[in-house]
Amino acid sequence: IISLFTHYSAMAPVDAALALSGEKGSREIEEWSNEVEEVTSQIRGIIDGTITDFEDFDQKLALKDRAKQIRQEEQQARRQKVLLYGSEGKGEGTKYKWWCKRCFVEYFIDLPEGKCSRCQQSDQMMSQEARRAELMEKLDVFKEEKAKHKWRKDKWNRWKKSQALLGKSRFINYKAWEYWEPDTDSEEEGDPIVPRDNPEFLAMEADLKDRKKKQFDKAKTAEKCRQRGNQCMTEGDYVGAIEHYDEGLEYRRDSKALWTNKALAELKVFRWHDAIASCNKVIEYSEIFEDGFKKSEDANFKAFTRRAQALRGLHRWEDALNDLEDALSIYPRNKEALDLMEKTKQACEDARKARGVEAAVAEGVGARCYR
Repeated sequence: IISLFTHYSAMAPVDAALALSGEKGSREIEEWSNEVEEVTSQIRGIIDGTITDFEDFDQKLALKDRAKQIRQEEQQARRQKVLLYGSEGKGEGTKYKWWCKRCFVEYFIDLPEGKCSRCQQSDQMMSQEARRAELMEKLDVFKEEKAKHKWRKDKWNRWKKSQALLGKSRFINYKAWEYWEPDTDSEEEGDPIVPRDNPEFLAMEADLKDRKKKQFDKAKTAEKCRQRGNQCMTEGDYVGAIEHYDEGLEYRRDSKALWTNKALAELKVFRWHDAIASCNKVIEYSEIFEDGFKKSEDANFKAFTRRAQALRGLHRWEDALNDLEDALSIYPRNKEALDLMEKTKQACEDARKARGVEAAVAEGVGARCYR
């Protein structure tokens, strides 16, 4: 009884004051009310004689208090981490103070020297007001471009309708084309006849050559960006590497190497969601355009393993196991993937046991109070 009164007296004044002052939400108030009712029921059980094994009861009570203490410590650690390292975001809300344009992280407090705690730089830090003004400016540009696009589309539709109204020419015998046959059965009919002197044909030919050259130049530029990103990775500048990979992807969106390298750099700076999105690009491209993962085995293996690492960072153990199984279906003997599979299985089992112990403790204390 003394231990219960001690527990109740330590809890009631503080929590009751918080509940009455409105500093806790409805969920916290409900939890506090349930605890008060539970302690009251336990005292009544001791007085009535329904609880007789006091040693076991004290152990259960101490175990429950310890579990609650661990949850509070974890919650406090998460709060401190969010305040110090911020949370991933695009700066689109209004509840943050500062936003790092390089790391895409929102901060809710003023940082020392105004530097981002992730990249340790201050040149890309923006206040909430400045970010809001920038987004509104981009919104105005987007609206203007959308209006222009709508005008061009309407113009195209009107032209198509006008062409449909013209109908077929009455001077061309379209029926005769259905009975046309070649003069010879041989496939060797000489050089094709091309309108070399036709200005429209020459313009089209020049346009095709120009497009091919631009495509080649873009691929060359993307490769240079990849090499610069790899150099930054070697030097430990992971944020700089991400910037180079992003620049390369502006020239070649279908480069699997750029996506997988970008995912690796994002893992280094704990940007789990961005790493998952980068790996998704490679996996979705292979599924849609290559009908599976065999054509680009190396890129897909990296995408699955790196997405699994990001999922582990989010404690999504079962999803990580699924990705590792897909990776091992490509390279079954890869030691890195096998080791990561074992660690993930152990972490998944530990998480399952922790949930079971917590549920058992809650159920045992509740059953004691009921009797």
